[in-house]
Amino acid sequence: MLSAVIEGIKAERPELRIRVAANHPELFLHNPHVEEALYEGRLKKRDPKLLERYTRTYFRPPQERYLQLTGHLIDDMYARAGIELRDRPHQPRIYLTDAELKFRERQIEALPRPRIAIVPFGKSSVRLPNKIYPADQWSALTQLLGTLEGSRVHLGTRAEGPLAEGAVDLRDIGYRHMASVLRRCDLLITHVSGIMHLAAAVRTPALVLYGAAEHPAISGYPWNRNLYTPIECGPCWMEEPCSHHSCMRGLTPQVVLAEVRDMLINLKAAEDHSAIETENA
Repeated sequence: MLSAVIEGIKAERPELRIRVAANHPELFLHNPHVEEALYEGRLKKRDPKLLERYTRTYFRPPQERYLQLTGHLIDDMYARAGIELRDRPHQPRIYLTDAELKFRERQIEALPRPRIAIVPFGKSSVRLPNKIYPADQWSALTQLLGTLEGSRVHLGTRAEGPLAEGAVDLRDIGYRHMASVLRRCDLLITHVSGIMHLAAAVRTPALVLYGAAEHPAISGYPWNRNLYTPIECGPCWMEEPCSHHSCMRGLTPQVVLAEVRDMLINLKAAEDHSAIETENA
């Protein structure tokens, strides 16, 4: 998300030189708008005084977001940057090298389409546990996805859970290679996560299982299909597991599968229309 903010700043203030300190500085490698990207943890140990010169672009804490329906996280970051701008782009970007763009190229291109990337389970240390789609529903969903034509590609990490049934294992490949894989996929299915933003950075549409821990207006993208459950207690932003989790339980595997089918039909129609326009041109 910060890449969108950096692009917005540089568009109107090209004379500024921007350096980034982050937990994942590799996300900013080869970004033409960034002078330098450093690992924040190392900088904190080696030169804490230098780190103090950086402006921290953080979000409002969960306790301030209860029932929040407006104010995207990217706008939070713009506000923290403290630079007045006429426009605020909300399109994340990642700049991959030619070698990265070709990562597993033959393997992925050999997979039947549509190629559906999935990120089941989620991290056990996630701050908002209620935004994670239940593991038993994920298991049922992956079985249903197996009834569709095409391929499933499992991204994320092995620490999050077992390999999804029938999926190609491309876990633990790092964010940059993951972005390259996502570029060759037709659709991503995930909960609200960093990989959702990574897909946005490479223009891969996503079906996002929101439930009601947070609202799509806060972290989502309008070109995605964001499955939000209107519920009296949401968006809750709770940092403790919910006792009923009805917002996610209502997104049954069958409901999600129907949304996947519909989204694939729409994507195919858009692709066919584009092909016709190209041919006519």
